This record gives sequence, structure tokens and C-alpha cells, in this order.
Amino acid sequence: MRSALSIFFLSALIIVLCTSVSYATHTETAVISHNLNIELDIEGRKVSGTDTIAIKDGIKEVRLLIRRDSIIEKVELDAKPLDFKAEGLSNGKANEIIVRVPESRESPRAIKVSFSGVFPDAGSARENIKRGVAYVDDGVVGPEGAFLPSSAYWYPQEDNGLPVFEAVVSLPLDYSSVMEGDLAESKIFKDRRIETWKSSRPIDGLDLIAGKYIITKANHKGVDIYTFFFSKDDGLSDIYTTKTKEYLDLYQGLIGPYPFKKFAVVENFLPTGYGMPSFTLLGSSVIRLPFIPDTSLGHEIAHNWWGNSVFMDNSLGNWVEALTTYTADYLYAKRKSPHEALDFRVKKLRGYKNFAGDSGIALKDFNDSTSPASRSVGYNKGMMVFNMLERAIGEEKFKKGLKEFYSDFAFKRASWADIEASFEKASGKDLGWFFGQWVKRGGGPVLALTDVSSQNTENGFEVSFKIRQKSPSYIMDIPVLFKTTGGDVWYEIRIQDEVTDAKFSLPSKPLSVELDPLSENFRMLADAEVPPTLAGFLGDKDGVIVLPNKSRPHEKYLLAADRLSKDYDLEITSDTEIGVKDYLAGASVLILGGPGENSFLWLTGQYLSKRAEITDENFKINGKIYSRTGSVLALAVKNPHIPSKVICFFMGNRDKEAILEAAKRMRYFSESSYLVFTEDGGVEKGTFEGSKVLRYEFGG
Repeated sequence: MRSALSIFFLSALIIVLCTSVSYATHTETAVISHNLNIELDIEGRKVSGTDTIAIKDGIKEVRLLIRRDSIIEKVELDAKPLDFKAEGLSNGKANEIIVRVPESRESPRAIKVSFSGVFPDAGSARENIKRGVAYVDDGVVGPEGAFLPSSAYWYPQEDNGLPVFEAVVSLPLDYSSVMEGDLAESKIFKDRRIETWKSSRPIDGLDLIAGKYIITKANHKGVDIYTFFFSKDDGLSDIYTTKTKEYLDLYQGLIGPYPFKKFAVVENFLPTGYGMPSFTLLGSSVIRLPFIPDTSLGHEIAHNWWGNSVFMDNSLGNWVEALTTYTADYLYAKRKSPHEALDFRVKKLRGYKNFAGDSGIALKDFNDSTSPASRSVGYNKGMMVFNMLERAIGEEKFKKGLKEFYSDFAFKRASWADIEASFEKASGKDLGWFFGQWVKRGGGPVLALTDVSSQNTENGFEVSFKIRQKSPSYIMDIPVLFKTTGGDVWYEIRIQDEVTDAKFSLPSKPLSVELDPLSENFRMLADAEVPPTLAGFLGDKDGVIVLPNKSRPHEKYLLAADRLSKDYDLEITSDTEIGVKDYLAGASVLILGGPGENSFLWLTGQYLSKRAEITDENFKINGKIYSRTGSVLALAVKNPHIPSKVICFFMGNRDKEAILEAAKRMRYFSESSYLVFTEDGGVEKGTFEGSKVLRYEFGG
């Protein structure tokens, strides 16, 4: 992807009327198909070619997009030139080419567009790497190969079109290409490789990838499975091929038939993690991470259903990442164990708190994941919305809704409104209130448990309490867990007003009561519920990195500071520039350097010492001892002055390159309270406990 009831009340009806979901319809498209002839000049970093574009009957004007730095050389109809004009788009990335098409008896008519462009090299693209991912607005061509995503407008394309295509690609003999669709032919002509790609299925944009690949191929139940890697690695190819077979079987059972004839795992010279129709493009640094086949690979394969065959109508925002996360990453956690599933939900809630916080971005406004805040909305909140939906309508009806949604919208565009309609059809329920409050409204509910009391009755005990919400209130089904002397007792209560009075009868003496103990619902966590984590710093837009002053430790930590600053837009200062006032004001800070390296540690070390003990030889955390030799420690504690902020410590007995690598790897484990990166490449991690603010313990 480019890249879970009860009776409704009157106030529910009010929400339905006030927040009903609607979406804009798109204008009719003109293009039926593309027939491309492309020449890839690696040495000159140039792409040139022609595109014969079949258009629908009755179309008098065609509007095409081409990157701003490329050239439309001519447009022809029946070998005769056509006039056209170019207008720059406000985003600065592309020109809109407007072609007036004269009437013709031919059907379908086809215009031929000749175009060319020179692209930047990989060096310039690497300057835009943030958080380990290359955010590339343009195509890239160079000795490493070519990365030409459709979002770079490298060929003339219609906005919002869903055409079929054929592409003939000419490239140097030692390179191979990868595109959507099927490889119909690969041959050698003179000193060039000529490869033909075809797709009879509509596509939402066409990508062209090229590199010096070693290719493997297998077949699984009629689907060709490829790996395109830069170096021979049979072990890696076998792993990816085996896991691909497992994921194809899983999703064909859960959603519907695999929509393409191939799936390829393609290595990229840039750090990327994209799912295109029928292939995934993973950077060299990503593809060799040991956890990728068990996690991200399945996520990208799931995109072949969500986003790459059911296309996104983003008039109500991007639903694709939410549904893919729910049917991929979260599904894998559920299949492992209930504990893993709970841990996944808790981390999604904490991640939203740390990175999205008070951003107020609604799901209808989420379109891409270029910022940590928007990503937390689209992935974290979105995934939790589907969890609540499944709970609301039941597992079987949810599965039925998935299949019906896919069947109805395969190779069409779909929006949140279409998802709503599919699950209403599958469940027989009116879900307008549900999608209205979770898709259109930003933020989330803030809950409090108050006024708890218990009294003896003839049949046991009666417990009453209030559940309070901040305005505007949400309709939610909240599980309630009573710990009693006779065992656990579960109830569920629907809340919808700012204050809900609850009363329950229990056969045994209550010991405690807790709301939503398994974190089944999306809500805004209180500061006390979120343990100190590294994400608490990385997600703080006001966070400050504190370097040792100009000295040898300064040089040791400088690369790490620069990397984190660029990745998360954080300020850098030094231990001599930051003062007590800054610290007491409540900034989240990351202190680089240990005892004797960073003088600011003297002001904050008392908080470090409550969680960790540091000697010349060891780190001691939670009673466990780690050798300082060759290790790097990253640890977070609460800022005692403002609980929403954290103080982080980062120190290591390593050189600057190893320190930098540890800083980069922090992002994979940022929901942890502490990390110890060991000399052998391992990582030890742990998370301190947060408070249970929706829990009450009865005295006596």
C-alpha cells in the first residue's frame, strides 16, 4: 500500500443524526489502459518512453499528471500531433497535462504521449531517511538500480484512475525489473534486457523497480512466489518463500482468493517497507532483520487485499492501515496467546498516548504515516476501532463482514462508509453511531471510576459506582471485572452519558472492581497509567536531547544525537546550556552520557538511581545485572514534576558507531522502559508498571 450489544437509547440516535458518515464521489475517469514502452538509462539516470493511453468513448479532454522535472515531448492521436498545455499543481510535485481530444470514429481511441526525465541518485534520497525509513517524494535512478513509485508521477497518469496496463521495459543487461502484474516475457536484444509486464486487473498506480537481482522462484497452489535479492542467500530466500506460503493460505481462508498470479519479495537499496500489488519492497537493512518474516512480511502480504485490490477512497481518510494492522499484526498476536493479544492492545493505547496525545487528528483526516502522530492515529486508534467493532457484532459476523467487504469491492475504491455498510449488512445492525463517533471525531474518551461503595444484602453484596466521561461523551460497552472472595465475576455495561450510574449484585464479598481490565476499548490513557518509556520522549514534540559539552564524550554521542534529532524533530542542547529551570519546567529530556560524562546527570541522577544502579562494571535494573562492558543502556523514568513527561538516560561503553546503531535500534523497542544493547548484538528489554486508574480496591 503506497508503503469488535445491547439496546440503543435515545442519545445513541442523536449521535447517529449528528455524526452520520458521508463521502464525496469522484469524477469520472477517462483512461482505460496504459501501454508503455520504457527505456531505463542507468548511467544517465534517465527514464524515457512512450505511453499509448486508451480512453473511453465520448471523452473530449484528458488530464494527466507527470512529475514537474520531467518533459512531455509530444502528444499524438493517429500519428498526428495534438495540442496540450501544462499547469503546475499546488503541491509542487507534478504538472497537470491537459489534452483536448477531437472526435474520432475509432473505438476505443488512444493518445500516444512521449515523455522523458532525469532523476536524482540514491545519495540525495538517503538525506531524507527518518526513523530508518526513506521518505522519497521523487523517483531514484543510479548504479544501485531504480526506484520509481507511482507517487513520483514518473509516467503520465490520471488522478484517481484504475487502468489496466502493459509495459515493455528496456534496461542494461545485468539488471532486472519488477512491476505489478505478470512477467509475460524476458529476452535479450543486443546488449539490453527487454522485459514485458502485463496486468489485466485494474491498478492504483504503476511502480517500476530495477536492480542487479539474483532471482528465485517457487509455486504454491497456482501462485508464483519470487525473491529478488541483491546477493545469493538461499537461507533467506527459503525463509521468505515458506512464510509467504503460510500467509497466502491464511488470508485466502480469512478474506478471499489471492487476487494476483505472483507475489515477490524485492530488496531495495533504500530503507523502505512498501506493499505494492503482487510484491513487497523491503530495504536491505530491513529484509535481514530476524523478526520481519514473522511480522512485517505478513502485513505487506495482507495489503494485497486491503489497499492493493480493494483500493482506498480517501475522501473519509485512510482505512487501509487500520484494517491491515488488525488482520495482520494483531491477528498474529492473538494466535500466539491471549496475553500477547492483551500486550498488543496495551501497547497500541500507550503508543497513541505517547505520539498522538492531544493532536486531535480524526481517522477521517488520516491519510499517511509520515509523522509519528498521524501514524499512531491510523494504525493504533484504527486497529482498536476494528477490535471494538468485532466485539460489538461478534466474531462470526465480523468475519462475514470482512469477506463481504472484499467480495463487493475487489478492484474498486472503498471508503470507511463502505466498510460501515458491509458490516451493517453482515450483522443486521445499524452501526452509524459507531462509525460516526470513532471515524469522524478526533481524540478519544477520557474515563474515570468514582463514588464506589459496597453494602451487604440478603443475597450477598451490592456494589455501586459512577463512570464519568469528559464531554462529548461516547457510547461504549465496558467490561467490568469484580475480584471477590468467591472468584472473578464479569459484567458488561453500556455507557453513553457524561455520568453513568452502575449497580451490580455479587454473591461474594468484593475485593476490587476494574473497568475494561483487558483494554478492549480505545480511550485516552491517564498519565499515571502510562509507564515511563522511551517513546514518551521520542513522541514529545518539546523533547530536548542533552549532549555532554565539547569534550571526548561529546564526540562519542554526537552522531546519535544528530540521528535522533532528525528522526523525531527534537532540539539538541548541552549539559552546560540547559539549566535547572528548563528541567523543573517539565521538559522531556534524553541525557546522553553516564557518570563522569554528562554533568546534567548530577541534577537528575537521583531519579535514575530509583530504577537502576550503575557501577563501574555493571548496570543493575529490576534486580537483574548486566555487564557494562560493550553495552549501551537506554532507560526512562517519570519526570516527577510533570507526570506526562519523562527523563531518559542513554550511556554506553562503546565507540560512536556502536552508540549510533543503538540509537537507531531504539525505535523498534520504544515502548520499553529500558533497553540494554549487548556487545553480541542482542537486546534486553523491560517495561515498568503503570497505575490502574480504573481500578478500585475495597478496604477491609
